[in-house]
Amino acid sequence: MFVSRTGSGRRSTVSPYSGTISFERIGQDIAAIASFSESPSGDIAESGCNRPTFSSSWAAACRYVIEKASAVGCESKTDAHGNIHIRPSRCGWECPLWLCGSHLDSVPSGGKYDGVTGVVCALELLRTGVELELIVFAEEEGTTFGLGMLGSRSWVGALNRDELAAVHNRLGESYLEAGAPFGVDAAAMGSHQIDPSRYLGFIEVHPEQGLSLWNKGSAVAVVKRINGRRQYAVTMEGQGNHAGSTRMCERRDAIVGAAQAICEIERLGNSLSAEQDYTVLTVGRLDIIPNALNVIAGRCEFTVDFRAQSSEILDRGDAELRSLLERICKTRQLPLSIKMTEDQPPVPLDETVVQLLRTAARSRGISLPEVPSGALHDAAIVASVLPTAMLFVPSRNGISHHPDEFSRVEDVACAAELVAQVICDSGSA
Repeated sequence: MFVSRTGSGRRSTVSPYSGTISFERIGQDIAAIASFSESPSGDIAESGCNRPTFSSSWAAACRYVIEKASAVGCESKTDAHGNIHIRPSRCGWECPLWLCGSHLDSVPSGGKYDGVTGVVCALELLRTGVELELIVFAEEEGTTFGLGMLGSRSWVGALNRDELAAVHNRLGESYLEAGAPFGVDAAAMGSHQIDPSRYLGFIEVHPEQGLSLWNKGSAVAVVKRINGRRQYAVTMEGQGNHAGSTRMCERRDAIVGAAQAICEIERLGNSLSAEQDYTVLTVGRLDIIPNALNVIAGRCEFTVDFRAQSSEILDRGDAELRSLLERICKTRQLPLSIKMTEDQPPVPLDETVVQLLRTAARSRGISLPEVPSGALHDAAIVASVLPTAMLFVPSRNGISHHPDEFSRVEDVACAAELVAQVICDSGSA
């Protein structure tokens, strides 16, 4: 028999999960959630999944999860930060439970599995009788409001109401305004912040979004560290002018400066990754003004996304990035602006929870390799207040944030088995 603690400190005897984890049900859940999308063509295979946070498609996906959980005796509530919480009714909201889940928002033209995998994993465990709290975090991706993990950051107190009022979606609505119909309430955020005493820990299941596991043929891996991330908005100011009448020696062309910088940024990324694997630099967005055929670019704006496993690499890379941009702009007489828009340090995950997952894997004869996470996740935010670990399942050909994204439901079921084993084993008397 297994035990769980109640809110009063008493211990109530419960049985280990009695159901059978079904990869068929998991697959049905993933397909159903994918159907809730703002895909322009209506063809998810072609245009991918589009579920901006607080959109009608996002709300429909959330309702689906709530209704499926309700059908097996669970109740739900939404906190003032926009996150959805689901528990078995028999447990109440004070009894300390494990937290498990992820997010349902997507990037534009994204795939079926990112975020959804962790939510349906927790949903399937609830179906089989595992006592846990499923959480759906709001706005993990960052593509709706320009900053990621808003629901989890707000929940743990890492963002305040003024910061949430300062980010806006494509309709010009702030997070507070767009989220108000879905439970976001600035006045109640303080009283709705996470109470760590109500949780035993957090495990997030997620596709790897890389090639490591797929190439090795592994079904699942444990994550010990989430890479840190620094993001930048860079502006190079040139002089717009006529493309036909301005001699080459007279030009201050912002796009040429940006092109040189992009190549140098790739070189820097290759150099740093040779020192420490999983270090990456990416120029992801490029805006050219006026972006006309016969006009020399007067301004170029682009983003830089820099990720690494250590703060030392992030610090050194930051200095080298700024140096190369300043050198290029000085040579080309282009006024330069560099604004760091995010600074998220590397996050080591909890060794005790990692060991619990290793033990669960060994008991089932499963090899459990260790991998870092190059992508940021809500787990990186929750790790500051709860013992946290992640499980990765393989991504076919390493593809993510694209309609071709694919993970095997059998691997998701395998990860769910390990989470169930940890929850049950960690409650044994």
